[in-house]
Amino acid sequence: MPDEEKEEVQTRQAPPCPGGFLYEIKAGDTFYALARRYGTTVEAIMSANPGVDPRKLQIGQLVCIPVVMPPAPPPMVCPGGTPYVIQAGDTFYRIALRYGTTVDALIRANPGVDPRNLQIGQVICVPVPIPIPPPAVCPGGVFYVIRAGDTLYTIALRFGTTVDAILAANPGIDPYRLRVGQTICVPLAPVVPRTCVMALSPSVTGPAPTAGGAVWMRTDVTGQTQILVEATNVPPPAQLGANWYTALFSWERTSFEVPLVEAPGTGVWAATTVQSLPAQFFAVGSVNVYPGPVLGGLVANCR
Repeated sequence: MPDEEKEEVQTRQAPPCPGGFLYEIKAGDTFYALARRYGTTVEAIMSANPGVDPRKLQIGQLVCIPVVMPPAPPPMVCPGGTPYVIQAGDTFYRIALRYGTTVDALIRANPGVDPRNLQIGQVICVPVPIPIPPPAVCPGGVFYVIRAGDTLYTIALRFGTTVDAILAANPGIDPYRLRVGQTICVPLAPVVPRTCVMALSPSVTGPAPTAGGAVWMRTDVTGQTQILVEATNVPPPAQLGANWYTALFSWERTSFEVPLVEAPGTGVWAATTVQSLPAQFFAVGSVNVYPGPVLGGLVANCR
């Protein structure tokens, strides 16, 4: 295989990424910028991507972003307030704006903490007002406790509903002043049974420009989705450095993999799975068949 083709295969090869998620390099990306964006470190990204030269990142290259789990907050005294774990980019000013307090109040609640030298993972006390009483009932929905970083938009995406629906279910709530520990009602969008089929397209820069495939999905009234993935006219995966093909379904920062199996003597790779999927998967999800990727498509095109 020519050096250029080897380099392209290595660029698009999906690295193993246990405990993290795959990210496709875009123009201007650096490990430093990715570390700041996802709350991790350059060292952690390099450790998760052995053999990747951070000085020679290529557009379209797949790298593993390790998910950083913040340390468990140690016990602390925070009367009338909420313990908060410092995240990348936090300042007392931003925290004060987010939680409806002041920098002076934060400084008084955290004696000995240097606001000019906050450390990721450091636990501080955020003096917040008493939360709004939770709604008494939540018909057709679930109660949800606000966590650090939540917005009504991200909550709506997570539960497959809308900001307007959440506001209607929580009269009096201020969407710009959500408080950690506050309980709200999240109305759940009704499950929409559906059956659809989408064609998978070969990757323009992939190793199998004549490959073909399809995805079939059927969602029942319980919210369970049956998925069938098929890939045809693809080279043996061993030629691409793998033992089998895998379909990677991704949306937001979530993904799941479906290993494909070859039907003996046919050259057809296929697999089935059953998943419980949120509404945003059908709106913004994508599927790519690796190694390569040899095929890909957008779930929104499933008709």
